[in-house]
Amino acid sequence: MLMVINEAVSGLLLDERNPRFPEQVSGQDEAVTAMLVDAAPKLVNLAQDIANEGSLNPTELPVVVEEDGELVVVEGNRRLAALKLLRNPDLATAASEQLGIELVRRFKALQQIGVGPDSIDVFKAESREAARHWIELRHTGENDGVGVLGWQAWQTNNYRRRRGSQADRATLFCQAVETDFAGDASLLSDVAAVRRNRLTTLGRLVADPDVRRDFGFLFDGDDVLFEYETEDLRPGIGRIFGDLAARSGVTVTDIKSKDQRRAYISERSDVLPDRARRLAEPRSPGQHPLPPTGGQATRSGTTGGADSGSGEASGNGTGSQEDDSASGAGESENRSGAGSDEKRGRTPPPENVIFKSLKLPHVHVRIRELLGMAQRININDAAPVCGILLRVIVELVITDAIQSRAVTGASEGESLKKKIRHALLSIDPECQNPTKRDKTLEAAWIKSQDNDALAVQSLHAFVHNVHGQAAPTEVRALSLTFRPLLERLDQLIASSAK
Repeated sequence: MLMVINEAVSGLLLDERNPRFPEQVSGQDEAVTAMLVDAAPKLVNLAQDIANEGSLNPTELPVVVEEDGELVVVEGNRRLAALKLLRNPDLATAASEQLGIELVRRFKALQQIGVGPDSIDVFKAESREAARHWIELRHTGENDGVGVLGWQAWQTNNYRRRRGSQADRATLFCQAVETDFAGDASLLSDVAAVRRNRLTTLGRLVADPDVRRDFGFLFDGDDVLFEYETEDLRPGIGRIFGDLAARSGVTVTDIKSKDQRRAYISERSDVLPDRARRLAEPRSPGQHPLPPTGGQATRSGTTGGADSGSGEASGNGTGSQEDDSASGAGESENRSGAGSDEKRGRTPPPENVIFKSLKLPHVHVRIRELLGMAQRININDAAPVCGILLRVIVELVITDAIQSRAVTGASEGESLKKKIRHALLSIDPECQNPTKRDKTLEAAWIKSQDNDALAVQSLHAFVHNVHGQAAPTEVRALSLTFRPLLERLDQLIASSAK
């Protein structure tokens, strides 16, 4: 049992059996010395933060146990050591001599700023064993979501929002792509992987004006604008995210210099958008203006060669006007033969509700009712609510399929990731085989089973992580990812009932 008490700093002892120490120390002075020898600069920084703020981090209380009539801190020793050093800088004397650093003088300087609180709130545990579970969770990693789940680079940027930084630009670009390609589950899967693992690398790439020009996008303050239609952008933008999402793909060292980024562009010339098809005005993500008419190169085939060439040449500033004009007109005419924009097929507009128009006639009536309610909530108005409901509906449908024995080899008590795996394999036994799997289920498998199960982590975060508030683009992407799975599970439930 744990309870919160307030205790004077002078009444708390450092743990002489602290796991940070190579071996148990003898006495409080030795404990302070050992902590400084282990990481003096970090302890000085911690003391400075306490002096500046006048308090400890209120979101993480130290844990104490009573031993031999004394309160020993078993979690939070660095904070307690910093408080003691601010009150008595001479405690750093032995470490200063060992390290050859003027630590005493540094702590005396910090002492002039402040010494922090005289008493602090702590959790008091009945014993070390009672506190063991919580200490392990604090210091042994994520533990499948039970422990401390650190923010990824894009999540940190969302919170700190350093406008104009590479991470900020990369985040804005990801959001724009997610909006413009809202129906492209494969690309959205790669975007999610890059946001999680390679955001700074993407930031370096999109910060280069040559990359932006040749791949067809630009930054306008906090907005990303596209200079081509979605289908013209897809090969190039898909290549960028595919390159970065692959485990053995492009790394920051591959695009560190300007020459390397130029080579990156040149080696991908086959997927760059056709410059003759650049729009007269850049468009916002998700916006699809009508094709231009008159003498310009158009999407419907009414084209004039000279105007087409001059527009393309002025837009890029590369190559001769005559050459660009000729090639631009020819390309426009060839592409116009494919038919109208409607025949080509535009990317559908972003969903305004989760699982839009999805019907599941064979699942339990309670699930159908919940789905109907969820489909009345606008994602833009209440993305966190939609994210939670999305997770609930996915798990309820899978659970219903398990109970009806449509999904085999699974139990209700398993983790969501394992239940999704059983569900996918019950629908398509080849789902784990990239060359043989049903392509409609590919995004669900990749995002729930591969690449650190990003989708499952997001679903858990919507419900369990106070920092895991869902963004509209993320909710839409997950809705598109799991929609085919729910449709197929409904069919599987119907088949198993016959």
